[in-house]
Amino acid sequence: MNLRESLNPNQLEAAEHIDGPLLILAGAGSGKTRVLTYRVAQLIDDVGLDPQQILALTFTNKAAKEMRERIDALLGDGRAPNWVGTFHAISTRILRREAENFGLNRYFVIYDGDDQLALIKRVMKELNLSDKQFAPEAIRSYISGAKDQLINPEDYADRGNNYFEQNVSRVYTAYQNALSDNNALDFDDLIMQLVVGFENVPSLLEHYQERFQFINVDEYQDTNHAQYRLINLLAKKYRNLCVVGDDDQSIYAWRGADIKNILEFEKDYPESKVVRLEQNYRSTKAILEVGNTVIKNNKGRTGKELWTENPPGDQVVVIETMDERDEGREVTKKIREEMDLSNRPLRDFTVLYRTNAQSRALEDELRRASMPYVIVGGLRFFERKEVKDILGYLKVIVNPRDSVSFRRIVNTPPRGLGNVSVEKIETFAVAQGLNTIEGLVHSKEAGLTPSATRSAQALGTFLADLAERQETVAASEITEQVIKETSYLRELEIEAARSVEAETRAQNVRELLAAVEEFSERTDPPLVRVFLEEAALVSDFDRWDESVDRVTLMTLHNAKGLEFPFVFIAGMEDGLFPISRAMESQNDLEEERRLFYVGITRARERLYISYANLRRRFGGAMPGIQSRFLSEIPEELVEKLSTVRHPASSWGGGGGDGDSFGYPQAQPQQREASTPFGSLRLAEGKKVRHPVWGDGQIMQINGSGSNMRATIRFGGVTKKVMVKYAALETIK
Repeated sequence: MNLRESLNPNQLEAAEHIDGPLLILAGAGSGKTRVLTYRVAQLIDDVGLDPQQILALTFTNKAAKEMRERIDALLGDGRAPNWVGTFHAISTRILRREAENFGLNRYFVIYDGDDQLALIKRVMKELNLSDKQFAPEAIRSYISGAKDQLINPEDYADRGNNYFEQNVSRVYTAYQNALSDNNALDFDDLIMQLVVGFENVPSLLEHYQERFQFINVDEYQDTNHAQYRLINLLAKKYRNLCVVGDDDQSIYAWRGADIKNILEFEKDYPESKVVRLEQNYRSTKAILEVGNTVIKNNKGRTGKELWTENPPGDQVVVIETMDERDEGREVTKKIREEMDLSNRPLRDFTVLYRTNAQSRALEDELRRASMPYVIVGGLRFFERKEVKDILGYLKVIVNPRDSVSFRRIVNTPPRGLGNVSVEKIETFAVAQGLNTIEGLVHSKEAGLTPSATRSAQALGTFLADLAERQETVAASEITEQVIKETSYLRELEIEAARSVEAETRAQNVRELLAAVEEFSERTDPPLVRVFLEEAALVSDFDRWDESVDRVTLMTLHNAKGLEFPFVFIAGMEDGLFPISRAMESQNDLEEERRLFYVGITRARERLYISYANLRRRFGGAMPGIQSRFLSEIPEELVEKLSTVRHPASSWGGGGGDGDSFGYPQAQPQQREASTPFGSLRLAEGKKVRHPVWGDGQIMQINGSGSNMRATIRFGGVTKKVMVKYAALETIK
C-alpha cells in the first residue's frame, strides 16, 4: 500500500501519524474519509496492529459502511476492523454484551421518538399533568437535553429552577422507571448508560480501554457532551485518539452538538498534532470562492481557506422571484435547462431548503413538469404508522414487557379490545407479575366480557407461539405470519380500491416485508431481535437509492456529507434563512451561516440560490427580504437573475438601506405601473401600497421624472425602488 501515490502531502501527514492525539481539520470535499481509511489500513498493514484494537465512530450508517468497504478494498482478506459503526450502534453492541454489568436485560428494545412520546403522555396522565399546560414534545426535548448532559433524574430534580422544570423532573423520574419496566432504552440512554456504566465500573472501562487502543472519530464537531465524555473515557489510557472534523460545518447545536469539543481539542490534548486539509476535490473555484467569502464572517472558527485545482466553473447564480410558486417554477425551469444543455440525469440535481414546509411549492412545480422526485430525510420509513404497527407485533414477541408496543397492537386491526379491556388486562398482568402476552393468555381472569376474552386469548396464543419460535425461525417468516394472521395487508388492499392513501400504506407494508426478507438472506442469525435493532438504528439515508433517476429534495441539515453536480438552495430570506429565532443571537446566527456554507459546498459544478419577495407562511402572505447572508457575497462573484418585473432590487443591503443593483430579467419585458407614476404626487412621509411588500411609508425621494427613486419603509424593512416600475398606489 503506497500512501505517497494516493494522498496529497497534508493527507499523508495525517495518515502517517501513529502515536498520540491527532486533530484533522478537514474542509468540505477535502478527502477526509480517504485519509481515515488509509490511516486505519496502515495501522493494520504496516504497523501490524490487531484490527480488533481499532475503534472507528461515525454519525451515519452510510459513513460506517463506506469506511468498512474502503478498508476491505485496501487490505483484502476481510481484515477490516469489526468495531466500525455509529455511536449508537457501537454503544448498543457493548450494552448488550455487558448487560449484566449495566443492570440491563440484553433483549431490551430501543424506543424511537413516537414511542418516547407515547410513554411520556401515559406517565403525564398518571401524574395528573395536563398535556395542554405541559406540551409532551417539550418535556421530551428537556429530558433528551438532560441525558445529553448526563444529568440523571435525581440530579435534574435538584436543578429544577421553575415550575415547569420541577414538573419535567417528575415526568423524567417516572419516565425512566417506565422505561425500565418496559425493558426499553431510548436513543439518549444508549450513550448515557454506557458512560455512567464505565464510570461506575472501572474494571469494565479498563477492559474496553485495552481493547480500543486506537480510536478514530469522524465528524467530531457534531459530538454532544455525552459522546465527548464517552470518547475521552475510552482514550484516556493510551491517548491514541484521532478526531476528524470541520468547525465550519458544525450545524447541530439544536440537538446538543457542542462546537467547543473541536475548538478546544488542543486544550484537552496539549500534545496533539494538528493537520489541516484545505485542498478541495469537489467544487469549482467559483463555488469555493463564494463559500470562503461567506464563512469568513464567523468569529468562532479555527480559520482555514479551501482551495482547489478544479476548473473555475460557472458563476454562482442568485435568482430573485415573486413568491414561492414562482420560485418553484424557476427552479424547475433551470433544472430542465441544465438537463437539455448537457444531457444530465435528474439524479444529478438536488434542491435544499431550511424547513420541511418549503418543499410543498417545489413539489407542486416538479409534478407539473412531470419530473420525478424523492424527499430524503422526512418521515422515516420505520416511523410510518403501518410499518410501526407491524414492528409493534415483532417488539412484543421479542420483549413482552413492552407496554407501549402492546398498546399499539392489541386492537390493531380492531378485534373488540377497547381501552377498558386493555386497562383491565394490564392491571391484572401487573398484579399477577405477568408480562403482556401472559396477561392476554390468562385474560379470562381479568374480568373481560366473553367476546373480549376470546379475542384477547386468541391474540395471546398467537403471540406466545411466535415468541417461543423467535430464536429459531427467520425474521422474514415471523413477519409473514404476523401480516397474514392479522389480515393487516389484506384489509389495506381492500381499502385501496377506494383510497390512494390506503394503497400507499399497503405498498409500505410490502416494502417492509421485502426489507425483512433481504435482511434474513444477508444476516446470520436472521433473528427478529437483530432485525429490530437494525431498524431502530437505521436512517432513511441508508434506504435511499441514489441510482434511481429523480430530483432529490431535502433540508440543508440532511444534506450534510452529501454532494451533487447541481445544487439549488431555495428560500434565502431573512426570517427563513437565517431562521427568525437565530437573528438575535450571535452564536445562533453563526450556526445558520455554517448551515449556508454546508449548502454551498454540496455543489460540484453549479450552484443556484433563490429567494422570494413574497412567501405564504403562518397562514398568510408575508413580504420576503433577501437573506443577510447574500449581502456578504461580493457582487462580482455571482450572476443575478430576476423574474420580478422591476429593474432594481436591494442587493447588498441585507434588507437595510444598502444600494440597489440591477437584475437581468428572466422575462425581460418591463411594464410601467398601471397608474402613471407622474400622477402619484409622492412626497416624504406619504403612505403607499406595493403589490408585493404591502403598505409602507416613504422615507426619502431622490431624482425626478423617470429617474425618481424612493426609499420606503415596509414594516421593519426598507426598500429602494424605481418609482416608474414599482406599481405603487398612494393610500390615505
